[in-house]
Amino acid sequence: MIDMHMHTDYCPHASRDKAEDYILKSIEKNIVEIAFTEHAPLPMDDTVPAKDSAMISSDVNAYLKEISMLKEKYTDRIIVNAGFEIDYIEGKENETIEFLKHNPETIPYSILSVHFVLIDGKYFCIDYSPESFMEKADKVGYEALVKAYEDTLMKALSKPYGSLTPKRIGHIDLIKKFKRFHGRSHDMDLGRILEAVKKNGYSLDINTSGYDKEYCREPYPSIDIIRKAVSMGIPVVTGSDAHSAKEVGRHFDKVSEFTL
Repeated sequence: MIDMHMHTDYCPHASRDKAEDYILKSIEKNIVEIAFTEHAPLPMDDTVPAKDSAMISSDVNAYLKEISMLKEKYTDRIIVNAGFEIDYIEGKENETIEFLKHNPETIPYSILSVHFVLIDGKYFCIDYSPESFMEKADKVGYEALVKAYEDTLMKALSKPYGSLTPKRIGHIDLIKKFKRFHGRSHDMDLGRILEAVKKNGYSLDINTSGYDKEYCREPYPSIDIIRKAVSMGIPVVTGSDAHSAKEVGRHFDKVSEFTL
């Protein structure tokens, strides 16, 4: 079993658990390989009210140094990797390329995700809160917001950073996070999305954190999408998206048929 998506205390919206706590919990759960995928510094001003979406630039070197030290310390007990969760920010591709150029060793263990969409000339975080999501949906139209997410996701799947692009795509249906709050369907062209995933050589992150989200209660992506991806020959990679040590490997039993 592997868990290739977890965070640390360098993440402003995570617990204060140390990276070593995550490692010890992984060993306890018989997980053989992990990847820390801390939210990389954003290439634009954080637009969420708490300003806590990602780590700060001055912490990057300390983060990588700490994970490297722990990798060596636990080398005989578990495989530890250091990566990032890279936000695809439309219009900020060059800034992200520069970041990846400075940290190329992390790319194989990194995730490319879409949390922000550019709409009405401003960046909007789609998963901050159900209230902010519906406020934006009421303003621009629910269908327009879903379409903006799908279009942004397709741009992220177009290898926007060339050879530096991380090849694991995160939560391709994150737009559904508050579906039990607003009760609307999130109609996207999933066939088109999965074809782009396959064509451009991405793997899918099976993010089990959705099971714990009050208005979601299923993984990102859904089991049906995961099965479709597997039938298409798309690799899938399990990740807990843990923001505390107790969340490592959470709900992996529910996706056990896909778990390595």
